Order: sequence, then C-alpha cells, then structure tokens
Amino acid sequence: MVREPTETFSVTLSGANIVHPDTAVVNIHDTANRFRGPGGICVPPGSIANPYPATINVNNAPAQIGSMRVSLFDLQGFAPGDLDVLLVGPQGQNIVLLAGAGGTNPLTDPVTLTFSDAAGQVISNTDPLMSGEFEPTSYGSVSNFDPPAPLGPYNLPGSAVGGTGTQTLIGNYGMTNANGVWNLYVRNNGSNTGCINGGWGIEFLGPTAGNVSLAGRITTSEGRGIRNVALTLTGDSLRTPMIARTRSFGFYTFDGLQAGETYVVTVNSRHYTFSTPSRVVNMDGSLTDVNFQADPER
Repeated sequence: MVREPTETFSVTLSGANIVHPDTAVVNIHDTANRFRGPGGICVPPGSIANPYPATINVNNAPAQIGSMRVSLFDLQGFAPGDLDVLLVGPQGQNIVLLAGAGGTNPLTDPVTLTFSDAAGQVISNTDPLMSGEFEPTSYGSVSNFDPPAPLGPYNLPGSAVGGTGTQTLIGNYGMTNANGVWNLYVRNNGSNTGCINGGWGIEFLGPTAGNVSLAGRITTSEGRGIRNVALTLTGDSLRTPMIARTRSFGFYTFDGLQAGETYVVTVNSRHYTFSTPSRVVNMDGSLTDVNFQADPER
C-alpha cells in the first residue's frame, strides 16, 4: 500500500462548437483498491442497502495488519449525513466508518471517500462533502444495525482528529489476520435514495519496524479524562526521550516506534499524583490500552 498525494491537472477543450467554460480541473485521489467489492451499493430511503452486507473475500493479504485503508467509491444521491456505515472484520471486530457526517445536502455529484488513521482530518457534519481521505468519523450515538449485522454497542471514532484505541482502524484490527471475509453494512436514515456507485475497496500493509504505536488514556480516579498531561517515553533505540501530551478526554499517542523493542512510559503532572506513574511495555505490535489513573484527590 503506497499512499500517493492527490494529482491535479487541467483539461481545455477547443473547437467551433465548444461553449464556456472550456477548461476543467481534474483531481485524481489516491484510494484503497487492492481488494474491491463487486458492483454498487444502493440504499432506499429509511432502509438498509442492497447488498446487505457488501462483502469482500480477502486472500493473500498480511497475516498481521500493520495499517489499512477503506474506500467508498462514487457516493451520490443521498445526503451523506443520513448514512451509517459499519465495517466488520473476519474475526468480528467492528468500527463505524461514517455516521452523521457530511452534511444534509444530497450529493448531486459523485464523491469518493477513503478512511485512514493517518488522514489528519475528519468529515464535517455541516460543510458540503468533497472527495478525499479522512479519519473514520461519527457524530452522536449509533443504534443497532439490522441483522445479520452484529449487535452494538459499536466502536465509534468520534469527530476529533487523532483518535486512539478503538476509535481507530488499527486499534480494532491491528496485528490481526487480514485474510477472510470483510463485511460492510450501510443504512440510510434519510428520505433520498442514493448509491455508492463504485462499491468499496480495502487494502493493508503488514507491520514493519517503525510503524507501531503506543496509545492510551489518562483519567482521574472517577474516570474522567485529563487533558494536557505530559508523558515521557524512553527505551531501546530512542536516543532522546519522546514527549506527548494528552488531548481532549485524556487520550495520547506515541507514533513511529520500533516493533520488538521495550519502552518505559511515564506520566508527569503538577496537579495529580499517580501511585503507578511509569509502565514498562514490550512492543510486539501496536498497543492501544496503556492507561493511567490518578490517585483520589484529597
């Protein structure tokens, strides 16, 4: 899986019968197309998609997932904010890729979405939807999908950039076997018929040195996330310590670590004390639950 930037070029038409505008800008977006589902996915108003689920049988993919992307090709017709899209892996892991995001305007022109943990942006719930690469995005809660989809609660990515743990693709599927049947469940909560005309695709990379990550959450003794807490990471191949700070709801991440190495992660806070301020972690793969809880306040 080699990610490429969006390529842009202009096309100009000439001739006696050409009307203005005679120039168009064309954007070619990088997408997940190593494994593709056959045919389109259409969704009537207030109903589930046909097919339901849309499946891809993955073969000859990595036995351990190091990173992955998912694409929905040529969405058109419905308002994207009315769509709920659930991805279920071969071992039953799930994440909501899209829910309540993309605005309320029906899509008159086709839009292609690629979901990746490394996108660095989420989908707005108000702005018009454009083609591009985004982190999985959800607004609000998501009720149970119709059978044969699994019952909730589902893993929701939320709407903040840089999610961790089960808010991410790798937090749900990392280091599991990519081979097997992947299921995509789509439903339309709105009043407009629409289709994912080009179906969907998925692709994977196996784990390599330097693409594992360590993530977790810092909370009070009552379980509330603490933001802006500093953490220090030291260990095997690090010449200098790495520093991270918790984001909203107390989540933090260290990226670009070496698989197979041992690290020490330490919490540093001026306002809270921790009975266990340091943990030793062995990075056999990406970790998403290296959590710390502060002592009760006196």
